[in-house]
Amino acid sequence: MSGEDWLRVPIGPGSRRWRTVGTSRNVLAVARTVTSASRLLDVLPLFRSDPRVQVLFTVAAGSAFDDGVGDYLRDVEARVVSWAQAVDTPFDLAVSASANGELHRLKAPLLLVPHGAGHNRLLAATSDAAGGVSGGVSGDVTGGVQGGVSGGVSGGVSGLARRQLVHDGRIVPAAIALSHHEQLTRLAGECPEAVPLAVVTGDLCFDRILANAARRDRYRRSLGAGDRKLVLISSTWGPNSLLGANSDLVARLTTELPFDEYQVVLAAHPNIRYGHGGLQLRLWLADALDAGLVLLPPQRGWQAALLAADVVVGDHGSVTFYGAALGRPTLLASSGREAEELDPASPTAALSRALPRLDPRRDLLGQIETIMGAYRPGAYDEVTGRTLGMSGQASTLLRRLAYRLMDLEPGPDPAATALPDPLGERGEVLSFLVETEVRDGTVALRRFPAAGEPGERVRDPHLVVDAEELDRRLLESAAIIVRGDAADGWAAETLRRYPGCFMAAEVVGARRVRLALRDGRRFEVTAGEHGDPDPRCLPSAVYGWLANGNGPLTTVRVGEREATVRLT
Repeated sequence: MSGEDWLRVPIGPGSRRWRTVGTSRNVLAVARTVTSASRLLDVLPLFRSDPRVQVLFTVAAGSAFDDGVGDYLRDVEARVVSWAQAVDTPFDLAVSASANGELHRLKAPLLLVPHGAGHNRLLAATSDAAGGVSGGVSGDVTGGVQGGVSGGVSGGVSGLARRQLVHDGRIVPAAIALSHHEQLTRLAGECPEAVPLAVVTGDLCFDRILANAARRDRYRRSLGAGDRKLVLISSTWGPNSLLGANSDLVARLTTELPFDEYQVVLAAHPNIRYGHGGLQLRLWLADALDAGLVLLPPQRGWQAALLAADVVVGDHGSVTFYGAALGRPTLLASSGREAEELDPASPTAALSRALPRLDPRRDLLGQIETIMGAYRPGAYDEVTGRTLGMSGQASTLLRRLAYRLMDLEPGPDPAATALPDPLGERGEVLSFLVETEVRDGTVALRRFPAAGEPGERVRDPHLVVDAEELDRRLLESAAIIVRGDAADGWAAETLRRYPGCFMAAEVVGARRVRLALRDGRRFEVTAGEHGDPDPRCLPSAVYGWLANGNGPLTTVRVGEREATVRLT
């Protein structure tokens, strides 16, 4: 009996009279979390340009992290059918990127696809009051397809475990897509009766990343990297994740790496945002955001950011695995207890054992520079190839499988789809600790965001603060205060208001800055046409030259950029 919230189009009683396109097959995409919904969106291009196929979504409730799924599906304008209507309606195909939930209730051949780089996480669960499995490492409250599991039972590999795949003695999925043959061996150990239903198809997500490799420069521009090295921080969820084990590491990387040489980007697992709240995540990361961190949205962006990255700092999550497979220098920064969560026979566990570890007690910049300098391309291909060794085949093989299950002849393979530009949240950096080195008329300088404690990362720094800085303590401590334009009387008033300020600087063009010193001297410094330095660096160059220079000031070097200057 239909409820008031049941769809009337494109399915439902009398739906034919309301349809515009007369499709012959209905596909149900079963989302459980934002993560699984995102992976389903990677699958949907298999049905591109096919007017015979209508795709609808439903949400299989019960995950501890199901908050946000509805909003996500509305944002992408998916047609969503309630779970009650979904289990009451026959479909020609159901696709799920999670083996959890009451999937046995669906009236459709079910295709299971992985929602990460293979199958790696161990299940750890106990029986709930309803007799099902309650969430442990899998993050689900109901834990999976009910399989008569008694209280206290735990173990198995998520996505391959018998208790997820079997209900009342019957295999629930009609087909299980695996990314590599090695997973067949582990499936045989977990649920041997499911092996005949397994099909090795490759990894659709990784293939899509590879297909977009030519857009690396575009994605770097979108992230604001410029000519800086891009450090992608990746954190999965849980206490053994990067954020769980090293809560201050993101802020430290953002403040301890030179601002003009490194751009830091964070890809946090959606379960973090939807488990704790986006507001809370931003509160925790406030110092890092103020220091220039780019925080990617939970729904998209990490794939493009991996292509844009020069180095990855991660944990035992799939993003780190994909980064190593792409050939990015990779450091592991988790707690070392990921063995509690990973199948020790999985390639992800092998990669975690092989990757060099970042030591949070040591100099972070030095470790980043070392891994980038010492990295050997292809160093981890043998390990990552055990999950991603069928490059470029996933779209064709999955499409054939899906259409076979629908009893429909597939058309030509669709072209690769573009990854969306990675657009993240970021704060504006208004205060810097600056170190300078003067040699033969050249001032080389490095700027570090002033957020957080400087520690030993900066040698003999001076503090440069923008006039729009809201932290009065920084303004009162500044050696240089900078204004983004010129205004009559501003420099004199600034020097009067802040007696600790040595220099007031006004930017009067893309390459020219006027300087007013406390001792009454006035300078104008102009950069040449080549090198294109940030004009807000020029006051620091003059500051360093006045403190340590002998002879004329001729050149300013900031990161990879160098420009001639004229001082009058």
